[in-house]
Amino acid sequence: MLFLGVIDLIAAAILLSQGFDIKVPLAALILIPIGLFLKSLISIADIGSITDIVVAILIVLGIFFNLPWQFLIIVAIIMAIKGLLSFIALG
Repeated sequence: MLFLGVIDLIAAAILLSQGFDIKVPLAALILIPIGLFLKSLISIADIGSITDIVVAILIVLGIFFNLPWQFLIIVAIIMAIKGLLSFIALG
C-alpha cells in the first residue's frame, strides 16, 4: 500500500514540474498517469479515485498544452497531501 502513496507523490512532483516548466522524462509522463488510472479502479466511487483520474488527465494534457501554473500547483499540493496521508494511515 505504501507504493500507492509513492505514485501520488511522484504525480505531485510531475505536476509541480509542469507548473514550473521543468522537463520530465517522457516515460514518467506516460507511466504515472497509467498507474494513477489503474489505481483509481480499486474503488471508483471514492473521492481519492476521482482525484487520481483528474490528475492523470492533467498530466497527459500538460504534455500537449500549457496549463495555468497556479492550478497545477494547487492540484499538486492536494495530491501530495493525499500521498502523505497514505503513509500516515499505514504507519
